[in-house]
Amino acid sequence: MPVPCIVGRSSSHFTRLVRVFAEELGVACEFAPVYDLSSLDARDYAGNPALKLPVLRAGGVTIFGAENICRALADTAPARCRIVWTEEMHDAQARNAQELVWHAMQAQVELGFGTQIAKLPADSIYFAKAAAGMRNALAWLDERVQSVIDALPPRDISMLEASLFCLVEHLAFRATISLAPYERLTAFAHVFGKRASAQRTPYLFDTPLGAPQPG
Repeated sequence: MPVPCIVGRSSSHFTRLVRVFAEELGVACEFAPVYDLSSLDARDYAGNPALKLPVLRAGGVTIFGAENICRALADTAPARCRIVWTEEMHDAQARNAQELVWHAMQAQVELGFGTQIAKLPADSIYFAKAAAGMRNALAWLDERVQSVIDALPPRDISMLEASLFCLVEHLAFRATISLAPYERLTAFAHVFGKRASAQRTPYLFDTPLGAPQPG
């Protein structure tokens, strides 16, 4: 069987989430970086009509979206792994936490792409509101992160912890919002970052061979 291939960006927190899950599950995957996020051609996004990443190519099947891919990887994992998915979190606080993580991850994309790649004015009300909402979400998460994680069922990994880690580290990597006020989130990411899956999937800027590295 051909090795599954993750199509994405080494600088993307959604792509990193998938790569962390692949490492945790012991699923060997190839990685194909996408260099030009300004492309409007779905072929440059492994056929995703929404022009979004990541995408998984596996056994002639193409799967769109980080959570979809994580579930597909779990279905093919060589060994059973205890995963806590969102629907298995019955506490309202935990479900709220996951919703805010997804929100903050998407807001980070909007801020990063809009102001750093598209060079649009950062003082636009669109970006100002996105940044304010993101700060509010991070403050909420920072206040509750430990109690929410302590209440999770027994597990090897959870979608909440993995996605939260990818978010927090991405804020340090592509600085759009300062992490300084969120000491608990930083401490959580420090602990999770000791996992082998985290250490094998660092954030990097993908550049074609021979191209200059971003400053």
